Amino acid sequence: MSRARVIAARPEHFAAMREVERAAEEIFPLDVLPQALRGASLTSDDEFEAARRDGLLWCALDARDRVIGYAIALWLGDRSLHLDEIDVHPAEQRRGVGRALIQSVRAHAEANGAPRLTLTTFRGVAWNMPWYERIGFVELTPSELAGELSEIFEAEVTRGLARERRVAMALDLAR
Repeated sequence: MSRARVIAARPEHFAAMREVERAAEEIFPLDVLPQALRGASLTSDDEFEAARRDGLLWCALDARDRVIGYAIALWLGDRSLHLDEIDVHPAEQRRGVGRALIQSVRAHAEANGAPRLTLTTFRGVAWNMPWYERIGFVELTPSELAGELSEIFEAEVTRGLARERRVAMALDLAR
């Protein structure tokens, strides 16, 4: 069980969240996340602030109030909540921090009537697709990708992520 405390992120957390993002990128194998893409699209203060204003930005703090992870989400046109980014500092992984962040995002989605929580991630990386499957996400087939989720997926491929290594997933929140 995580001892992390998940809160609504504030502007004073942004720099530390970006450092978590940078550190989390470094643990991916180079054939999955090429060096040229590392650091190329770190979340900007403007992006963090927009998500914060919309109530869609959370950070995980340790016992000393240091940022050890964060999650950012966005609403899709079908009223699904999309987990746009989730990162946990490598030194804090496998301690329930990611699960605590997902629980906070899921609670927000459910409280706002979202039919599902979606995400895109890497296929075949142990702490990505298999981890999400263990907490209830299922792979979406290409024919199930539509609208903004399809656009997000295609934008990742255009940015340089290998299509065959990417997967879109969903967690059904229907009661």
